[in-house]
Amino acid sequence: MLTTDLRDYLLQVKEISDLIGKRVYPGWFPENVTYPAVAYLEVSGVAHHDIRVGYPRYQFSCIAPRYLDAKAVSDSIRDALQRFKGQMGSTRIIQGVWEGSREFYESDTKLYHIATDFKMIYRED
Repeated sequence: MLTTDLRDYLLQVKEISDLIGKRVYPGWFPENVTYPAVAYLEVSGVAHHDIRVGYPRYQFSCIAPRYLDAKAVSDSIRDALQRFKGQMGSTRIIQGVWEGSREFYESDTKLYHIATDFKMIYRED
């Protein structure tokens, strides 16, 4: 399943694990999480109707108390997924396509949030 394969892959990328350890969460963050951390979810599940290729879009929310930490995590995810091709766990990725990022400061929590989106084109076998 692509959702779990993404998490497993990101945890294997040294540049990411050096920044956030194992704090990569599908869905949203658990209560009392330590930051910096990443949560991700599928924001659109799209597939071809006539060939077995899916291309859902995932949003990765990189959150940290310091802007530069959130930016470093976001950049590391972009480096790991942009133009990725090959086997990712049980999923055959045709291409990872960066769709853009947005930056926020959440004044109530005093946290920086960088949301970066990827379209993951893969074979539905």
